[in-house]
Amino acid sequence: MDARFTAEQDEIRRALRELLRRRCGPEESRRAVDTPAGYDPALWTALAKQLGLPGLALPEAYGGVGCSVTELALACEETGRVLAATPLLGTAVLVAPLVLALGTDAQRADLLPRIASGTLTAALAVPPGTALALTGDNRDDWAGGGRAGGVQARPVPGAGGGAAPGRPLAGTASEGLGSAQAGRTAVPLAGAGPGGSGAASAGRSAAAAVERRTAAPLAGTTPGAPGTAPAGRSTAPAAQQQRAAAQQPADVAGPCAGRWRLYGQVDQVLDGHSADLLLVAAHAGGFARSRTLLFLVAGDAPGLVRTRQRALDATRPQARVQLRDVEAELLGEDDGADVLGALARTGDSAAGVLACEAVGAADRVLEMTVEYVKQREQFGRAVGSFQAVKHRLADVYVQLQAARSAAYFAAWAAVHDERRIGGLALAQALEALRTAAAEGIQLHGGIGFTWEHEAQLYFKRATADELLFGPAHRLRAHAADATRLFERAEVSV
Repeated sequence: MDARFTAEQDEIRRALRELLRRRCGPEESRRAVDTPAGYDPALWTALAKQLGLPGLALPEAYGGVGCSVTELALACEETGRVLAATPLLGTAVLVAPLVLALGTDAQRADLLPRIASGTLTAALAVPPGTALALTGDNRDDWAGGGRAGGVQARPVPGAGGGAAPGRPLAGTASEGLGSAQAGRTAVPLAGAGPGGSGAASAGRSAAAAVERRTAAPLAGTTPGAPGTAPAGRSTAPAAQQQRAAAQQPADVAGPCAGRWRLYGQVDQVLDGHSADLLLVAAHAGGFARSRTLLFLVAGDAPGLVRTRQRALDATRPQARVQLRDVEAELLGEDDGADVLGALARTGDSAAGVLACEAVGAADRVLEMTVEYVKQREQFGRAVGSFQAVKHRLADVYVQLQAARSAAYFAAWAAVHDERRIGGLALAQALEALRTAAAEGIQLHGGIGFTWEHEAQLYFKRATADELLFGPAHRLRAHAADATRLFERAEVSV
């Protein structure tokens, strides 16, 4: 590993820091988080148009810059310094890599250019720490359980499990006849629960679809004309068709092949209240430990209810997402993809990015604290000249530099190394940020506790990130379990 920055990396950091200095000061950030979206659209547009930040780690073939996760992590170190409230984490760090890894050619061609240009924001609707395999194995029941904290997926009756173009995502062309038919046949019958998935409900839905088709006149005919059943004539053939449709299994391909319905709830979805696109993880076998799939859900899909939650860190807005029999499109060509492996790989690279972001925040709060203790006087001298204050700040500096080294190595390893060390780097960076923010509040004295001062915002970021992605001891424990650190009978010296 070459620890020196390239000229391109230095330029990315310099240009981004200058833009954020002009456009993302403390007052601008406070105004942005109070808006319904939770961020400043003008700042997001500037980051996308001037610097290409959302597409920094995307290939040039999809409108990206063509850099790697390493450059994206270094950029996030700068956004972390000012606690910039943007949808960058959910859109570029979590969703874009999954679409690139698992999406079909058509899905990549449709979504990734709009993500790179900043015109499409996205959110990953999963429990962050568990689903991304940061605090434990993600082969658990985190995506199941219905309304009590998970999502279940079921194919539309008469549909296969593969991907098919369905309801268009935000900004795409309008749906055709096949989508309209899928929407009609997927309407639940009266008295049936929106999340029901048994064979009987599938048969009733199929029978109802056949009944609607047989009762309607054929195209180009009028009631009573040839092609329709005259009044008083026996309708036995139609009844036979209904019974045959009811006996067909639910996975028989039909006009709505590839369509799915989602039902459940996910809490703590980053930017989930404002994202144009949701990438939802759901169990598709009707029970908690069945296979996990990823689905694309448009932000304006019928049955989707999104509620912004009051978050400890207002600069990292969260939402509760409820899916009430929502139509979705499967990410990828079939349901045999290694979704859990892709989530784990994305989680490791995201942890490296988050570690760099935390290092940037810790560096800024230490910088503010040093500036303050040089100015504040007590007993006729600057408080920064007291040995006890110097030692406390020196300890913060040493911890910060260790965390920076770990974060940079994790950002490099996400591209050049097979080892997954992002969780360890994130644990060290979060501890450094929490220590730096706590010392900053203490050394600022009474003003450090006030709402008007910035110090409390950095402490909230440290605490909120630990609640979302950690805590640090669980990040380390999972890394130890993954390497079987405590299962070895002998220790080599």
